[in-house]
Amino acid sequence: MTLRTSLAASAALLFAAPAFADPPDFDRPGAGFATTVLPVGTVALEQGFPTYERQRQDGYLDRTYTADSLIRIGLGSALEWQVAGSAWNRLEERGSGSRRHATGHGDTSVGMKWASGGSADAGPFTWAALGKVTFANGDDDFGNGAREVSLGSTMQWKPDDAKQITLFANLDRLKDRNTWTLAPTFGRKFGSNLLAYVETDAIHDAEDGNELQAGGGIAYDIGDHVQLDAYALHRIGRHGPSMLAGLGISMFFGQKQ
Repeated sequence: MTLRTSLAASAALLFAAPAFADPPDFDRPGAGFATTVLPVGTVALEQGFPTYERQRQDGYLDRTYTADSLIRIGLGSALEWQVAGSAWNRLEERGSGSRRHATGHGDTSVGMKWASGGSADAGPFTWAALGKVTFANGDDDFGNGAREVSLGSTMQWKPDDAKQITLFANLDRLKDRNTWTLAPTFGRKFGSNLLAYVETDAIHDAEDGNELQAGGGIAYDIGDHVQLDAYALHRIGRHGPSMLAGLGISMFFGQKQ
């Protein structure tokens, strides 16, 4: 399965659904994912425009731009199917008196999410788990080079309608090596449409060492079914990308319940 095939199949579902259901929580932006799943038979598309990553390593400065896509489909019984990938990437590499650039597509992942409460009305504490497999079908500059298996969980507490506290924990296994991520976030709503949050990502990579990123972002609702977002993270310490930043849009499509 490729990302282009999945996008085409999901587009058919979008145009087959003429009416809207109640909007869900989107997985963008921030670490982790929503602790709810989509209603059965509904679809969401979450698209980056694009993600920017800056990293200096071994005397080279790399800038990478990624148009990351996520398609979510509600399956019912608190389950959701996901497919993700990046149909377009650009790498700009500079160092040792040379310059190089490359464009191409990234790997494709398929996942299944389960949410404890299912919907956004589940109560002040909710959690969800997501297992996914990433296939090594991307171009050399933008892929892992091997199949990756990931298992993550997001736990969220909303003490009231304005505040939310989230903890994301994740394990990636690639080439017999484990990468652990632990990321707490604190978010607050301002009015009915704007959410702002701060985030810290602690990452232990068996190959690259420990990384720490800190930053935050905003999400703004346009109507009931579209969300715009922006975020930025900066490295604290010596390892990992010196900056991550991105813009995105999320759209929900579905039939009335």
